[in-house]
This record gives sequence, structure tokens and C-alpha cells, in this order.
Amino acid sequence: MSSKIIAVWGGSNSGKTTFAVNLACALSTRDRLVGLISSNLTHGDLQVFFGQSVPPQKGLFHAINEDNPNIGEKFTEYTESKNLFFLSVPTHYTGLLCDAVTLREAERMMNAAAFVFDILIVDGAAEVTNPVSSVGLWLAERIYTLHKPSIAAQMWHEGVSDFVRELHISEKQIHILQLPNGEFDDKTYRSMTGLPFAYELPYIKRAGELENAGTPIYFFRDRTYRRYGKVLEQIAKGICGGEA
Repeated sequence: MSSKIIAVWGGSNSGKTTFAVNLACALSTRDRLVGLISSNLTHGDLQVFFGQSVPPQKGLFHAINEDNPNIGEKFTEYTESKNLFFLSVPTHYTGLLCDAVTLREAERMMNAAAFVFDILIVDGAAEVTNPVSSVGLWLAERIYTLHKPSIAAQMWHEGVSDFVRELHISEKQIHILQLPNGEFDDKTYRSMTGLPFAYELPYIKRAGELENAGTPIYFFRDRTYRRYGKVLEQIAKGICGGEA
């Protein structure tokens, strides 16, 4: 069974990696085999979120550069869930390996992974020049675009408008508002962008602390975290049920 490819996108500091990691956790509890791919070519961030390490013989560069029919072996299993695997650059590596990544190689890797997992999530990059992120956006069945209200976020949204139009991906985008902590008025941001937000995520004060401790928000039971988890459950239900 080939997977549904889901892309997570947004500007810098929009909460997209936090969302991608926790959505993957939510989906993995629904008896789905979930693969999560990081598009970060210089720093292994997913292993920080999961509190694990990616050995040199695994990881993104090996998956991309090797024509390996068993691409699932390059993913790292999340120790807390038998259904969740992630692909990130190794925790320790040498050389500017990211220079070797091409669109063709990224597409081949992603298509191969799509036959291994029921659901494949690509944690995209803010930069439109990132090959893994761009291929993920192109192949994705749907794109969850995160917005954390700010002038920078509004400028990013405007800056990628030509890219969105050229790739014809606007109809696949589902916009999600990351509610701010009083730093910027979300009503002003809604007015500035004119976007319809399908979901709203609550502000998580201790998100960074939990992530650095390798604890996904989805598995941390507290009032605010449960609110975040309920939104993830709604989205996961839509994905597994085929709803828009």
C-alpha cells in the first residue's frame, strides 16, 4: 500500500517541526505505520525531539545517495512507538554532504519511502530552495502550513506566493494558526493575510523545554497540552478518514 504523503510547511519559528513531530505521534497511535522525514540538511533536529541518536550508517544522506530497495532500514525507530520511524541527518557527520542532494534524488527517495509507510510526513523548510522540502510539497496530497502571527510571518507568506502559484499547490494547503503569547495580535494577522485558518493551535509555554528533553507534547498529559493534542486528533482523524 502506498502512503499518503503529508507536507508540513511554514516560515521560520512557526512551530512546523513541533507540529510535524506531534502529528506523527498522533497518527502512529491509530495503527498506521508512519514515516517522518526532516528536510533540515545541516542539523539533525528530529532526534532532539525524540530524545534519540541517529547513527552514521542511517539517516537522510544514506537514504538519498544509496539506491537501496530496503529504504526503511535508513529510518530510525522511535523507541516509544513501534509504528513511528523518522529520517534525519545523522547526529554526527562530516563533510558538506548537503551539497550532494538533488531534486531527482530526493524524489526517488520519497517515492521509495511512500511504499514502506502508510503515511509519510515531510517536515518542510522555510526556504523554497531546499530540495527535500520542495519535493515533499510537490508530491504531497495535502500541505499543512503553520503560521505564528508576526510581521516576519506575513512577509514570508507574501514572499512564497509566486512559488505557491508556480507549483500549483495552493489548493492542497490547509492553513493552521499557532496562537501567539500576546506578542502579536492574531486578529491583525488574519486581516493582513486574509487566510482561512482551518485549525488553531494553543500556545505551549514549555514546548521548547519538553522538546529539549526529548518528550513529544502529544504524550505529555496536562491541560494545555491536551488542548494541543485534541487539535492533532481532529487532524489525524481527517487524514485517516480521507476527509479534507
